[in-house]
Amino acid sequence: MAKETQLLEVCGLAPDYSEALVSSGLVDDVADPSRLEPRPYRYAEGEYICRHGDPARCLWIIVTGSVAIKERDRTLFVRRRNEVIGEQHLVGNGYQRSYDVVANESCVEVLVIDREKIENHPEAGVLWKNIAKIISLKLRNASHKTSSLSRQLADDTRILHAYTNEYALSRRLRAGSDHQMSYAVDRAIIWFSDIVDFSRHTLNTAPDRIADIVQRFFNAQSLPILGRGGHIDKFIGDGLMAFWVLSGSDGNARSDCVQALRAAEEAVKAVAAIKIGAAPLSLRVGLHVGLVLSGDFGSTTRHQFTLIGREVNKAARLEQLHAEDVLEAPENLGAIRISREFQDELGSLDRKKYGKRLVACAKNIGEMEFFTS
Repeated sequence: MAKETQLLEVCGLAPDYSEALVSSGLVDDVADPSRLEPRPYRYAEGEYICRHGDPARCLWIIVTGSVAIKERDRTLFVRRRNEVIGEQHLVGNGYQRSYDVVANESCVEVLVIDREKIENHPEAGVLWKNIAKIISLKLRNASHKTSSLSRQLADDTRILHAYTNEYALSRRLRAGSDHQMSYAVDRAIIWFSDIVDFSRHTLNTAPDRIADIVQRFFNAQSLPILGRGGHIDKFIGDGLMAFWVLSGSDGNARSDCVQALRAAEEAVKAVAAIKIGAAPLSLRVGLHVGLVLSGDFGSTTRHQFTLIGREVNKAARLEQLHAEDVLEAPENLGAIRISREFQDELGSLDRKKYGKRLVACAKNIGEMEFFTS
C-alpha cells in the first residue's frame, strides 16, 4: 500500500488507476514511475483501442472492464482488469499492431503509457525487463492453453471420426462451417448387410450380452470395409450401410468393385466365426453400383450425410431378398448377392464365381436380376 500511496501522490492518479498500475507488474522495482506520465482514457463497448496495422506507440493497462484481442471477426483473447495490453508490439514486428483491440464492455477504462516515455525513462532497463517478464508470462499461459486446446482438438477429432465417415467429413470441410454441404451426384458402390434372424438368437439373451455380440459383428464388417477403402454410412439396427465413391476411370471402378467384393467375403467369414452357444451367425450382403445423390439430409436443425436414390433402394432390396421372392424354384440365395451392374464391373474370374443368375420380385422395385455364388 505504501507504493500505491506514493504513486497516487506522485502521478496524481485516482486510487483505482494507481492500483492497476501497481498490479500490472510494469513498474516493479521502478523508483520513479511518475515520469511515465500515464494518461487515463475511457472507451465505450465496440470502440477500437487500436486496429491492425496501426503504429505501436504505446501500451495500455486495463483499469475497469475488459478488451478483446481480435483477428478479423474472431476473438483470440479477452484481457481484463490490471492486465497490460499492446506491449508486445513495442519490442518488435516493425512497431505495428498485428491485431484489433476492441472494448468488450459498456465502459472500459485504461491507462495509456507512451513508448517514448518508456524509452526516455531513467530506469528504462527495468521497465523493458518488466515488459519482457509480462510477455513471458503471457507466452507461458498461451502455451498451456494451446496444449489444452490441442488435447481437446484431438479428443474432438476422435469423436467426430467415430460419428461420421472420411468422405462426408472431407465434403463438410470443403463446404465450410457457414454453408450447408452441397448435394452431389456420384457413381458409387452401395453395400447393405444384415445379420440373418438375429432377433431369434437374442430372445432370451441378457442386454449386456447382446451389446457385446452387436459390437463384435459390426467390427467384423467395419474392419474389412474400411481396410478396403469403403466408408460406413450408418448402422441400422443389426444392419449396416456402406459405400465406395467411384472415380471416372473404368479401371479404378473395377478395382473398387473387387475391393468391395473382397470386403464382403471377409465380413461373411468373420461374422460366421461369432457364435451364440453352438450356433454361428450368418451375414447377408447386397452389392450394387449406380448413380446416387449424396449430401446432408434432414431438417434445418438436425441432419446427417447419407446417400439416397433408386440405386440405394435397389442395394437394400438385394440384401433383403428371401427364397420366396425368387420367381423360379426357391433355393439357396447365397450370402452375397450382387446386381448385374456390379457383376459387369468384375473380372472374368469373379464373374464366373458369382455367375449364378436369379430373378426376384423386389418390393417397390419389381423384377430384379441378381447373381450369387
